[in-house]
Amino acid sequence: MTEQSGLDNGAWSAFEAGLRAYVRRRVDPASADDVAGDVLLRLVRHQDALAAAKNPSAWVRRVAANTLADHHRRRAAEQRAVDALKSAAEPEANPPDSANQAAAEVAGCLVPFVRNLPEPYREALLLTDIGGLTQMAAADRLGLSVSGMKSRVQRGRAKLKEALLRCCTIEVDRRGGVVDYQRRAKRCDTAC
Repeated sequence: MTEQSGLDNGAWSAFEAGLRAYVRRRVDPASADDVAGDVLLRLVRHQDALAAAKNPSAWVRRVAANTLADHHRRRAAEQRAVDALKSAAEPEANPPDSANQAAAEVAGCLVPFVRNLPEPYREALLLTDIGGLTQMAAADRLGLSVSGMKSRVQRGRAKLKEALLRCCTIEVDRRGGVVDYQRRAKRCDTAC
C-alpha cells in the first residue's frame, strides 16, 4: 500500500503510530492491536475508494470509527451472550427450565463458531446476527449490494448450522427453539 499511495517509510510509520494511538484511546489495551489491524485491513481492501475519496483523511477516520463501532457492538453482543448463560445457570434468577438453559448454552457457543467461519460469512454474521445491524446497514458499511449481503448472511447461517451440527446433536421444538443438546465428543471445531 505504501508504494501505490505514495507514502515513504517515515510517513507510513507516523500514520500507523497515529492510528494505533487513536485506537488505544478508544478500546481496552488487549484489543487495541486487533482493532488497529482491522482498520488497516479495511483500508487495504478498499484502497480504490480511498484513492477516489475527495478527503482521504476524513475517509480514513470514518473507516476507523466504523471499525471501532463494530468492535464495541461485537463485544456488547458477546457480553449479552455471557450474561444470558449466567442468568440461565442461576436457579434463583430463573425457575428451572431446561429448554431455556439449553438455548442459552447453545447461544453462548455461537460466537466462537461464527468467528471460525470464512471471512465474508464471519463478517456478515458478526455485523447482523451478533452485532444487531440490519442487512441493509451492514451492506452499506461493507460496500455491498443488499442482495449480496443477504446472500452472505444466508450462506453464513448455513455454514454455522453445519458447524454446530458437527459438534452437537440439537433437539428443537416445532418452532425451531432449542429444547436440548448433546455435545459430541471430539467432533467440535470450536471449544465452547
